[in-house]
Formats: sequence, C-alpha cells, structure tokens
Amino acid sequence: MNSSIYNPTQSLAWLEKYFKTNYYKKPYDRFMWWRSYTPKSRPLSFRHPFRDRLLNGDFDMAPYCFEAQIVEHRLNEKWNDWGRKDPGRFAEECAVDKARRKRLLEDFGKEETKRLSELKKGFIDNIKISKEQYDKEVIKTRKTVIEFYYAMIDKYGSRNIRPTPVPEFR
Repeated sequence: MNSSIYNPTQSLAWLEKYFKTNYYKKPYDRFMWWRSYTPKSRPLSFRHPFRDRLLNGDFDMAPYCFEAQIVEHRLNEKWNDWGRKDPGRFAEECAVDKARRKRLLEDFGKEETKRLSELKKGFIDNIKISKEQYDKEVIKTRKTVIEFYYAMIDKYGSRNIRPTPVPEFR
C-alpha cells in the first residue's frame, strides 16, 4: 500500500507542463526563496483597459497553489522513502519543503484576495452593474472570466468610460 500525507489535486506531469508553458524558472532569490517561478507575461498596470488586463491573464488564478502542489508531491516522495523507516530523518529532510509549502499557500491566499477584489472593482467600474448584482451573477456562473465579462456586457451594458491613457516613455 502506497500511502501519502498530502493529496495534491493535480498530477506532477500536469503541473510541470503548466509551469513550463506559462512560467520561467526563477533563479534563487534570498528574499523570496520559496517561489520558484515567474510569469512569462508581465501583468498590465491599472492604467490599461480592464478588458486588456482580463485578456492578459492578470486575474487568472495565482500560481502559488500549483507550486505548493509540486512541493506536496516532493513531500509525498520523501514520505514514501523515509516516513515510516526513519521519522527523524523525514522531519529533517522535509523542514525546508514544509516551510516553502506554508509560505506559498499564504501568498496564494493574499494574492487571490487581492485579485478577486480588483476583479470585482473592475466589473463594477466598467459594466453597469451594482455590487449586489455582481455577487449574484458571479455565484451563478460557470464561465471563464472572459466569457463572464462579455455576458455581463451583453446583459447590463458597458459604462463606456475612457481608460486612463498609458504614459509614453521616451
């Protein structure tokens, strides 16, 4: 029987393919040592139109949860190697991975909260929809963010506000 202490939702092969496609492997950074990847496309500033930020993926799920799942796969591997045989060695071998997982999940919670609040603000600012209507609509939907955006424009209409111009650098 092959037991595990963690149950990641994605397979290791899927996670590696996801990061290889969308992220660069990050060199070691002593200030953010627990993060291993950086996005290939940079997020746009708040001065860019909301639709462009949606299309750029600025409001997609933060990668830290998936990165924590890679660490969980590594911890499960170490558990199968050392967990039952030598619990002391297992604890010693996994201390850094456990700290990395903890910090990644904390970053994920913070980043998701930030992205969701910015997303809600963007919808309310750009579509003729109230906060209450947005909350009801977002709970009912099974669409992607872009599909949801266009569905809300069709249903409620756009505010047709001019975006703040992006400054040109010379």
